[in-house]
Amino acid sequence: MKRKDKNSFTRASFCFKKWTNKSYAVFNSLRRCWKIGVLFAGYSMLVLPFVSFAQTDSTQIKKIEMDEIQVNADALPDLFAPVGRTITQILRTDIEQAAAQSPIDLLKSIPNVDLRQRGALGAQADISIRGASFDQTLVLLNGMNISDPQTGHYSLNLPIDLEAVDKIEILEGAAARIFGNNALGGAVNFITGTKQENNLKASLSGGQYGFYKASLSGTAHSRHTTHYLAVSQTASDGYRHNTDFNSLNIFTQNKWNNNIFPLNLQIGYVQRDFGANSFYGARYPDQYELLNTFFAALKGELKVGKFNVSPALYWRRNYDEYILMRNNPDAYHNFHYTDARGADLSASYSSRFGKTVAGFIVRNEQIYSNNLGNPMETPRKVPGQTDKWYDKTDKRTNISVFAEQNIYIGNWSASVGLLANRNNYTGSKVNIYPGIDLAFRPNNVVKIYASANRAMRLPTFTDLYYQSPIHISNQDLKPERSSEYELGTKITTGNWQFNANYFNRNISDAIDWIWLEDEQKWHTMNFTNLHLHGLSAGGRMDVEDNFIIQSFSVYYTYMNSNKSANQYISYYVMDYLRHKLDVGLTHRIVEKINAHWQIGWKYRNGNYLYYNVDNGSETEKPYEPFWQIDLRLYRQTKLLNIFLEASNLGNKTYQDIGNVILPGRWLRAGITVTLSGKK
Repeated sequence: MKRKDKNSFTRASFCFKKWTNKSYAVFNSLRRCWKIGVLFAGYSMLVLPFVSFAQTDSTQIKKIEMDEIQVNADALPDLFAPVGRTITQILRTDIEQAAAQSPIDLLKSIPNVDLRQRGALGAQADISIRGASFDQTLVLLNGMNISDPQTGHYSLNLPIDLEAVDKIEILEGAAARIFGNNALGGAVNFITGTKQENNLKASLSGGQYGFYKASLSGTAHSRHTTHYLAVSQTASDGYRHNTDFNSLNIFTQNKWNNNIFPLNLQIGYVQRDFGANSFYGARYPDQYELLNTFFAALKGELKVGKFNVSPALYWRRNYDEYILMRNNPDAYHNFHYTDARGADLSASYSSRFGKTVAGFIVRNEQIYSNNLGNPMETPRKVPGQTDKWYDKTDKRTNISVFAEQNIYIGNWSASVGLLANRNNYTGSKVNIYPGIDLAFRPNNVVKIYASANRAMRLPTFTDLYYQSPIHISNQDLKPERSSEYELGTKITTGNWQFNANYFNRNISDAIDWIWLEDEQKWHTMNFTNLHLHGLSAGGRMDVEDNFIIQSFSVYYTYMNSNKSANQYISYYVMDYLRHKLDVGLTHRIVEKINAHWQIGWKYRNGNYLYYNVDNGSETEKPYEPFWQIDLRLYRQTKLLNIFLEASNLGNKTYQDIGNVILPGRWLRAGITVTLSGKK
């Protein structure tokens, strides 16, 4: 049996080049892996080789010569070494064994991450980190900011399929000095990869509720270039009324590997339409949405001695069409499109004392809409519509300058920096966001770390302008601001690892949609100053390969706020996960037959307005806790990968957002054929 990848599902805290000028990988963290010896007969007919689903701690330094692992490697290469931060990695080995059909599905079992899904299999979802709202989480693709300025609901409308993802990095906590505005709760970076050899991969899968997925991808190498192309189509008839979806993804990545100035060009497109049953209000079960997202980015890198200069340009455009009643579009029909254009330039210098980094980030955001923004003097016609016009618009420009110094002295490591930011939304004022990360390593087993960072989030165009029969926006919103502190420890010894961290976040002028009973409407407002703190702890144990159980992990996350749930009926901010338990197990059934289990328990804080479809009444109800079990059985060879998977194996009724019921048990099966050649 193959030796499992010990870097799988890495929970890491930092990466650095040790003061001996040797490169060390220190992304080793708690592995999330389960393996059980006995399965039901109905699920035990498939065969596949083992791949470990793990979480690895970053405390153990192995004396081997290898390239230094880079945090956010496809964004600002090796610029930031957050020595006192918590970073989780999901690697390709994890992806291949998870019961997932989209990159979004992979995030739900990560500690301190709350994935609130509306539609199935990534049709639409919101991501929050450490209790922050989805608008407070920055989403990146290969390090480029693809967050949507209209609303965070669209930030995960990714132009990539699961097959295109090589790695996912999740940075927990305030990250303004690294990424600029809106990384108040943290950031998630989807990194695509190209194979080392020429290859062609085709996959086909299907399942209940009319689900099917077909994808084709390939990598071609020449002497100085690498080209990757992936196309996929995913669709379902829906698991209940008006939950059908259809998604087309096209993504290409092209690298020119010259020694002077290597370039990386990526272009992506996704078209997704879906029935949005009760997505934005339970009174309207026939909502419908159509999204078209384009993304392009070009990045270069110039190395001269110890200097490294990295410029980058990117552009993202999102078209959104929203219908309140699918069979009666004229009743309420919204059209929007947003442009986000950005440029980054960073430079670094390495010395024996550490690395010095400086640079700037420029981002321009603009929206055209028939609902969001200020009135336009000359309306624009909506493409593809005969009598619809964009008659409102707004735009803003954000400019940031940053500097960072990484220092390594003895057993101590430090990363100190700040970001100066100006946005025309806040006027001429320049805001400063400092931060410091510290780590102490008394030996190769234990690491103790701490950090303090500040961040800010601007209101989205939806926060500022959205009006509907039950929504009232507020153009006078102030930006949210936060200060966050973290303390943690990581212990690694032999086949056992342990990780624990505590965070404390204070947010002033928190933005949310609040239900006002006397008006029977949602209002967006700076409703409170919010104090949130939480604890995450867990461990992992590996077993030798000749044993049935290969790896076992368990993680628990707890959060609490100074605001009680009954003070407000909050649409997002107060509905954080108070308790979250994640257990992983990977095991062998018989030789070359393997299974991965992922078991989770969630207890959500807050209340929602339960809508009674029989009489149209609304009553306040708390969220109910629930268990969820996902299982994947698989057999993999160099040529074939065959799988059978079940999500929500226990067929539990549950919801991440009030009144949006998510699927029960869902069975799927598929096959992937890979043809590989020489590079």
